[in-house]
Amino acid sequence: MPPTTRLLPLPGLPLALHDHGGDGPPVLLLHGFLDTGRSFDAVAAAAPHLRVLALDFRGHGASPRAPLCASYHQLDHLKDLIRTLDRLEEEGLAPEILAGHSMGGIVALLLAGCWPERVRRLLLIESLGARPATPSEQVGRLGRALRAFAGGPVPFRSFATPAAAAARVRENNPRLSAEGARRFTEPILRRRADGRWEFPFDPRLRGPSPFRHSEEFWLEVCRRVTAPVEVLAGEHGLLPAFPAAAGRLAALPRARLRTVPGAGHALHLDHPDEIAAALGRLLTSPATTA
Repeated sequence: MPPTTRLLPLPGLPLALHDHGGDGPPVLLLHGFLDTGRSFDAVAAAAPHLRVLALDFRGHGASPRAPLCASYHQLDHLKDLIRTLDRLEEEGLAPEILAGHSMGGIVALLLAGCWPERVRRLLLIESLGARPATPSEQVGRLGRALRAFAGGPVPFRSFATPAAAAARVRENNPRLSAEGARRFTEPILRRRADGRWEFPFDPRLRGPSPFRHSEEFWLEVCRRVTAPVEVLAGEHGLLPAFPAAAGRLAALPRARLRTVPGAGHALHLDHPDEIAAALGRLLTSPATTA
């Protein structure tokens, strides 16, 4: 069954939350860049003992686009996450686990390190923070971001059929299965007035990220995490090839790594049972207490 989707009335900008219902412990799942919370539908089906909640970040999926005076930086997503957690706590749905894939994992790790008592347990899926930058690299990155901003947003392409959209997704993710591409596209594709199909992403999401932190920053973030952490990596995903992964994993005080054989980056789409099992394992770990 599809989840119940509602807009959380957050200060500034409401965000869409997909609620799969149930009486189990609530867990909040955060998607990656140019993805949506609906990509976790199969995870929810594999975890009926949990109340799976999946957020759409601003400008993604069913969430509204940010005003022209606002932005889509990591800090914006982090502030949106804090407001979301505040709202869920008011509703008696404070998550026992915060889980994030790729960009969602970056945001979740930032919160767990910078405000540790807000995260009881943490699942990082193909994520151990963002790539670092030296000061000289950061200056060049900011310059590229400013030039992209001045040039204006570049629209995303549209597709003649849903099958064509799914094929394009697999071109960008060569290890993604046909079923995984279906799980990604089917819930979110929108048909335009001209009959073509498009993904629900704000074009302003495109362009280089303007800021990257140093490696020492990320190591300090990891050192300050008090929650139990499980890191899931695809054997052929991005994490095994990430040079900083070993150091950051060692810096996390209560972390364990599990590698999924044969898997690529999109673990949540092709291996939802592995995500559900990891959530179950984390629930047996003593949580951070406020």
